[in-house]
Amino acid sequence: MSMFGKKSAPGNSSSFGENGLSQGGGASSDAGGAQLPAVVPPPNTESALQTRESLSVQAQAQTSMAAMLSKAPPLASYTDVGLETPEFLQAKTLIIQQLVDNINFASIQKLPPDRKRQRVMEAAQSAYATLAIPLTQAQIELLLQQSVDEILGLGPLEPLLADPDVADIMINTAEQVYIEKHGKIYLTDIKFLSERHLLGIIQRIVSRVGRRVDEASPMVDARLADGSRFNAIIPPLALDGSLVSIRKFKQTKMALTDYVAYDSMTPNMAKFLGLCAFMRLNIIISGGTGSGKTTLLNALSAHIDPGERVITIEDAAELQLKQPHVLRLETRPASTEGSAEITQRQLVRNALRMRPDRIILGEIRGDEVIDVLSAMNTGHDGSMATIHSNNPRDCLSRIENLVSMSGIQVPHASLRYQISSALQLIVQVARMRDGKRRITHIEEVVGTDGDTIITQPIFVFKTKGVKADGSLDGEFQTAGIKPRFAPRAEYFGVDRELMECLGLGLRTGGYAG
Repeated sequence: MSMFGKKSAPGNSSSFGENGLSQGGGASSDAGGAQLPAVVPPPNTESALQTRESLSVQAQAQTSMAAMLSKAPPLASYTDVGLETPEFLQAKTLIIQQLVDNINFASIQKLPPDRKRQRVMEAAQSAYATLAIPLTQAQIELLLQQSVDEILGLGPLEPLLADPDVADIMINTAEQVYIEKHGKIYLTDIKFLSERHLLGIIQRIVSRVGRRVDEASPMVDARLADGSRFNAIIPPLALDGSLVSIRKFKQTKMALTDYVAYDSMTPNMAKFLGLCAFMRLNIIISGGTGSGKTTLLNALSAHIDPGERVITIEDAAELQLKQPHVLRLETRPASTEGSAEITQRQLVRNALRMRPDRIILGEIRGDEVIDVLSAMNTGHDGSMATIHSNNPRDCLSRIENLVSMSGIQVPHASLRYQISSALQLIVQVARMRDGKRRITHIEEVVGTDGDTIITQPIFVFKTKGVKADGSLDGEFQTAGIKPRFAPRAEYFGVDRELMECLGLGLRTGGYAG
């Protein structure tokens, strides 16, 4: 086994330096704003000096926002500049081959993780002692670390998976590995040795969950051991080489109060959302990819009464409900023969027979929307779900489109009435161009006027411009309108607290959220 990771050449400026990262593709924008220009490390050629000078001129002309991006915290390093010499790579090849030949993998799999790593490290040290290849102490330490990662883990991906600040890992062929950190995308200096090495890591991941990926089935979805979502697409569909996307699973979920600390919403907004979850409103969280919909859904779930029976349904299990009475269901993809698939709609229908108080759907993306709307209209108050859309109005349109795509013919007026009866609150979350995720809209679904669904804003984030440090300047505004669901707040005994959140009344106590 000679498949192992390598880093950029010593002269390549993509290595971790003072800031640890090089700026990659532009950050996502709010409402489709323009992306920031990418600053790509220059190639190690004779023209590298001229390229660096050109980049230097560009850097001086960048906005304060782009300058802010270069101050990203350092990433856990997998390589060091100048250490991976030809002698280093030769030693690594020989050590890994010896480890593969000599280690009893069936035996060490029974050991605890720490002990397992210690055993492989000892074997790697013994293997290096038999080599006549002189290396520095720093090279030896790096060599042993990478050798153990290749045997027990996922090679070059290990430090990225271990870094809690990395939210997404994006592998654009063996030569480029990007990450998302604090809402921004950066190019790391981590590389795979070859396309074969990358394919080996992909096969290792998918084989652990009983999936396969090859030319006959070149796309695969899987889940890592820690719950992270994994997607890969390989040649011939990927023309330049294998492409991998990993959405990391957070071990600890955020609370609504954390959103206040991150300036993603105000204290009144956080309390308002907690009250809405507590008094069993049907809530849809809307947003784009990577905007934090599932994270917000997790935060809202903390305000569910512990005595309620909750069923969660997801494509890839990410929700972390702490209530004692939670049942978790997960879809199953089709087998290699194309059979035995279990869809979200089948799980929703089955969940309705399990006497749930609430049904929480990880994401509405297909014909399961029909059964979700029916559940929300037939006694399962407090159900929640997420959906991909750009704003609250698009959220309603997308729900209509999903119903239409299911093949069920429903008159527009009837469908819109059912939607307005089922949903009470739309929460829009967005990852904005300064990298922060904010709650941009909280809107109440009021009802219908003819064939039109009527909503009214309760909280809105208004942008004013860009601050000196590159972050967006804006404020959260409240409409100061009494919501139509106010009688429900009175039923749950939190009416005055609800009014206080909206600036319409004063009282404390009564809700221990």
